Amino acid sequence: MKRLVGVSIVAIGLAGSLACSRQDADRARSESREAQDKAQRQLEEAKDKLRQGLKRADDHTREDLDKARDQVRHALSQSERDAEHARDKLREREKDQREKDDQ
Repeated sequence: MKRLVGVSIVAIGLAGSLACSRQDADRARSESREAQDKAQRQLEEAKDKLRQGLKRADDHTREDLDKARDQVRHALSQSERDAEHARDKLREREKDQREKDDQ
């Protein structure tokens, strides 16, 4: 009888420890899945923020390039006007010089 009680206690203890181990394993798996899901969400958020930052930087760079292109066009146009003005002055001087020489 004592032996049967002892064996029963050991059997109940083993069953209880197996149940606890199973619960612990289930809990560990559940926590692991939750941690993995959380890490995945954080990764997605980081990727979204990075994409948004890159898009803003790209838009800003594009705007800067457009402004620089406009400034270069304006400078080139101004330079062409200045060159044409200088040619006109030179032609007038040459014309005036020829008229003086002809007199």
